[in-house]
Amino acid sequence: MTNVIGIGLLLSYLCILIAIGVYGARVSLKTREDYFLAGRGLGSIAVFMALFASNITAFTIIGHAGFSYEVGYGAYGYVIGWSIFVTPFTYYLVGYRSWLLGKKYGFATQPQVFGGIFNSKLISLLFLVLLLYYTLPYLVVSIIGGSLAFTTVTEGLVPYWVSAMVLIGISLIYTLPAGLRGTVWTDVFQGTLFLVVAAFLLSAVARALGGFSEITADIVQSNPAMLERSLSEDLAPINWFSYSFVNSIAVVVFPQIYTRILAARGSNNLKQVSLYYPIALAVIFGVSTLLGVWGSVAVPGLAGKEADNIVPLLIHQFLTPTWMVLGLVVVLAIVKSSIDSQLLSVAHLVTDDLLPRFKRIESGQAVLWGRMLLVVFAAVAYFIALIRPAAILSIAGFAFSGFSVMLPVMIGALYWPRATRQGACAALVLPAIMLHLWYLGVLPEWTTLGFMPVFPSFVLAVITLVVVSYLTPAPSPEQREKTFGLFERVFK
Repeated sequence: MTNVIGIGLLLSYLCILIAIGVYGARVSLKTREDYFLAGRGLGSIAVFMALFASNITAFTIIGHAGFSYEVGYGAYGYVIGWSIFVTPFTYYLVGYRSWLLGKKYGFATQPQVFGGIFNSKLISLLFLVLLLYYTLPYLVVSIIGGSLAFTTVTEGLVPYWVSAMVLIGISLIYTLPAGLRGTVWTDVFQGTLFLVVAAFLLSAVARALGGFSEITADIVQSNPAMLERSLSEDLAPINWFSYSFVNSIAVVVFPQIYTRILAARGSNNLKQVSLYYPIALAVIFGVSTLLGVWGSVAVPGLAGKEADNIVPLLIHQFLTPTWMVLGLVVVLAIVKSSIDSQLLSVAHLVTDDLLPRFKRIESGQAVLWGRMLLVVFAAVAYFIALIRPAAILSIAGFAFSGFSVMLPVMIGALYWPRATRQGACAALVLPAIMLHLWYLGVLPEWTTLGFMPVFPSFVLAVITLVVVSYLTPAPSPEQREKTFGLFERVFK
């Protein structure tokens, strides 16, 4: 009976997603703006859930739990750090002015917004290349995490490669026909689902392990180091600063996040997101931290990539079959709400910002091209996920770093009228090169002064933007008026 209930819950979940895709396809207009931006009509709840669900990936419930398994409760502050306040602030800091430009000039992507501000096709191309380059690894993170969970909970009955195929296939079923409108509707459904069920899942695991007091006593007795910040070098103050820094500022640069900001119906929707977002972020990272730390005493002995499997192992070993299915649904909801948005964002970038460089794409044709590219990028991400090139946290860390060093150019373009196209180009290229030299080990570690490579790369981006901008001719009055004239009229 329990197995029947569990299977019924899983099938119901999948049927709801498919139904959303079918209905979204029926009500969507066959235009570029409706398919990729939902007609710029997202309300406050839709924007909040779209931003939250799209940002919560396998890194949160799988990768972060694995990290907590290894380093203890200190992982909570390490990852959430400034994010609980800084991330929603950047949504408004960068998002509001970007939204104004998008509303006024019809911009739909970062290459269009910032290429438009600087009146530069080169800057548009640099944004396009870098965003695609950093988004694909982050997309792979979601596929790896969800596939590991699926395979573990089914005791290997569904192998890893099949799990990855199922995850991507289901995401395509509702994303292909409905575009952003369908993915946002599923974000609302899945975001609500994993927040509610994750809280009950945490409670169920706690009961299975004897309760909070019993778990804490076990940790104190068998693995007290989990209560100490010094357990891992990653939690040293300088590393904590570096990772909290990158984790808090990178999110607004994600193309799937930025697109959802541009799709908001009004500026008040962005203000309200800043109020709700910190609460939801604190809850979901709290759940993954507790599960990881509890797993260190309940399922000891995991190391490296194996630690990424701790949440599925807890579900499989300590919960009833029905709870196992519910736990699987939580993991699927988290990873799929990221997979669909990331796939759509990269397809959007190529359709709107790359293909038009070679041929004219009409609005109706853009939808067709977007759907074909969704399938292409899904296939590419699938094959990369089969390789599993590194632990989930390492992949996410590299992608986060890459996005972070692009932020100075975005803020400079939106707030500093003296920023020039030459300064922006240099501030995009030079820090990206240095970041790779550090990550590949070409430059010695001491050159980062103990920080993660992202921090000196970010500082380099700021300095480069300022110095090169002052060394090159100021933007023309017409170019400044297009951006800052609009801002002055609005803020008066």
